[in-house]
Amino acid sequence: MTENRDTSRAELTTGQPSTSDGEQPRGSERPFLQRPQGVLAVAGGVVTIVAGILGLLFLLFPDIQPEPTPESAIELMDFDIDKESNIQADWQVDEGSLGKGVIKDWKASFITITLRNKSNNPVLVSQATLNFSSMDELGCPYGAGGTEIYARYDIKVPGEARAPFEMVRKMKYTIPPHKQERVAFTVGQKFSGEGALPLVYIFKINLDLDDGSRIEVPEMTYMDSSFTEAVLWFVDDAVKQGDAESVEQCVQKQARKARKLIEDSDHVSPELKKYSAKLNRLANDALRAKP
Repeated sequence: MTENRDTSRAELTTGQPSTSDGEQPRGSERPFLQRPQGVLAVAGGVVTIVAGILGLLFLLFPDIQPEPTPESAIELMDFDIDKESNIQADWQVDEGSLGKGVIKDWKASFITITLRNKSNNPVLVSQATLNFSSMDELGCPYGAGGTEIYARYDIKVPGEARAPFEMVRKMKYTIPPHKQERVAFTVGQKFSGEGALPLVYIFKINLDLDDGSRIEVPEMTYMDSSFTEAVLWFVDDAVKQGDAESVEQCVQKQARKARKLIEDSDHVSPELKKYSAKLNRLANDALRAKP
């Protein structure tokens, strides 16, 4: 009687029958699904079944099979927006002023992308896609006039564009086998009028290749600096003429905005850095000139 009570207690405690001498059964005597190898075998079987079903689906319906991403023969070696170039523009000005068809220029950043072809065959860069996430004016209003300005940027942003938007430029740029080449271009407003403010763009660039692959260039903060001189002259003149009170609030706000744009980006065009430094100087001058 005592032996039966002990045996029952063992069964209640472990959920398994005990042996005649009161010991628990060895691992080999446990049910199959309670053994580690049993769990692994079942899991492996489920994976095999799922893989088989997917394989059958792809065989019967080849259109639903995801297309593999081709490995690019092109490697992104480097990119920068530190080099500057003169951007020319056709200025159509009022009669009696400077005349018509005046050519002016200013500094603008070159976006320079260095690519290397790792393959034995030439590779064609077929297009560049610029994905704009932001486009903001930066500066204080300084008046307007009748001047029309048509800038000669490589990538001409339409005046009606509003972020987010994308621009696609078709290209035919061949990179020879085992060679390194650079793709470079400028970005800015296609058309604007006198009185417009400088624009700051934030965008990424994707380069599509004829082998079906794509090169993704990191995000950058880029400035169209065509009207910076006019803005800076206006603020500086206002301070010198004793009108700091009227522009102090604006220039303080724009100086903070410029600083934040620089702080939030890893890749900033030098025009924005220079412009920001001058806005900060003028903001301090206006603050000191306040009565």
